[in-house]
Amino acid sequence: MLLRIVDWSKNSLSFLFVILLYTWANLSAHSENGKVLYREHCSSCHGLNGEGLGSNPPLKNSSWLTGDSQRLIRLVLNGYSGRIEVGGEIYRGNMPAWRTQLNDKEIAAILTYLRSNWGGGPITPQEVATVREKTKNEPTTGAISGCRANRMGAMDSRSMGRGMRRGMGCGGCGR
Repeated sequence: MLLRIVDWSKNSLSFLFVILLYTWANLSAHSENGKVLYREHCSSCHGLNGEGLGSNPPLKNSSWLTGDSQRLIRLVLNGYSGRIEVGGEIYRGNMPAWRTQLNDKEIAAILTYLRSNWGGGPITPQEVATVREKTKNEPTTGAISGCRANRMGAMDSRSMGRGMRRGMGCGGCGR
């Protein structure tokens, strides 16, 4: 009888190790996918290393990133336009709503990648789906009012943020 208990405990430790290894590998792959998605969709405004560009705030050391996960998910889903304070500085950018461009798994991957680098726990696709459902009737940011630029490049130089002049997409004009 004692032998069975010892065998069982060895098996349970092995099982626990396998579960932990699987979870780590899964989070690692999820984070790596998030890195690719971040570079594709977010880095033109927030920088390759999350330092922020022009009127777009940094993600590094930001309580917006490391704080309440539902607030963060809502921000990504619905976008943001206007004043935002990060690290004691005021930014006046325009973040597009990603609700229709990215699915729950992609948003979760990006946010998990960012939080694994700068603090905060992982975000699951289920969390994103929950916030998406709860906020489905909330307004999203579109192009900011009075914007003289469009996504295809028809603009004049006065309407371009720093990022736009370098061909990085809309960085928001701060108005």
